[in-house]
Amino acid sequence: MNTKERLNLLSPINWPAWLGIGCLWSITRLPISWQMRIGRFIGWAVYHCSPKLRRISAINLSLCFPQLSDPARETLLKKNFAALGMGLIETGMAWWLSDKRLSKCSVKVNGIEHLEQALSRGKGVILVSPHFMCLEMIGRLLGSRYSFAVMYRPHKKRILSYIQDRFRQKYRIQHIARHRIRDLINTFNANTAVWYAYDIDAGEKRSVFAPFFGIQTASLTSASRLAEISGAAVIPIDFYRLDDKWGYEINLYPILENFPGENYVADATRLNKQIEESIRNKPEQYIWQYKRFKTRPPGEKRYY
Repeated sequence: MNTKERLNLLSPINWPAWLGIGCLWSITRLPISWQMRIGRFIGWAVYHCSPKLRRISAINLSLCFPQLSDPARETLLKKNFAALGMGLIETGMAWWLSDKRLSKCSVKVNGIEHLEQALSRGKGVILVSPHFMCLEMIGRLLGSRYSFAVMYRPHKKRILSYIQDRFRQKYRIQHIARHRIRDLINTFNANTAVWYAYDIDAGEKRSVFAPFFGIQTASLTSASRLAEISGAAVIPIDFYRLDDKWGYEINLYPILENFPGENYVADATRLNKQIEESIRNKPEQYIWQYKRFKTRPPGEKRYY
């Protein structure tokens, strides 16, 4: 980054972002129980002050959980925003907590034998996961125990992209932008696991429509393409914040054999089903604030 770019990051238009980062850093100096309380308060504030996010989340929950009563969905919605606030605090924890403080966190990893089996094939591994609120924290925790890489989409706003890249260096994890296919292939050739949060709407060009919670959903074909090119094994992974103490559970599942399959629709259906099952275990911890069903099949009405 040259001098001009550094000065642009310090321009007045970016001061609110730096102020927010300073506040988040200050919160991470507090006891963990205080941080979680502040996180829940932030979630409560966002719920009441952001009708747009509340509306998107409510639409998503009504689409995915039509069997729930209106009061039950409202309760789930409020829990989800509390989890959103705690996820923000966990991002700060992931960036700034010392290894000593982090060692007090309870972490249970299930199914590590599936990863070992996949790595024994020698062609790398694709870890396919949903977007849960504690994703940043899980990256830090896994990075302190295992060697792996993360596939990510750079943020469109330069200031936020810089902040993410700057503080994620603490993870000791290789971060690879999704468009850098050669770097990804080289990583697989080095027999490294690459973590890929698959459940995003990237439009029709890079996707096929496959069922997700019973809804035809734009689903990326990139996991299939990468597995096809590299021969990497595909393993589903999910992770949750524990309810009764400061800790997390990480689950690795058996290798998806015969993947990629007959076609991209079948592959996407398979991945969506796995992610849907993970979400149903802890729906309040999933990022429902995202317009997951934005792209619709031709002729279908828009939800948002």
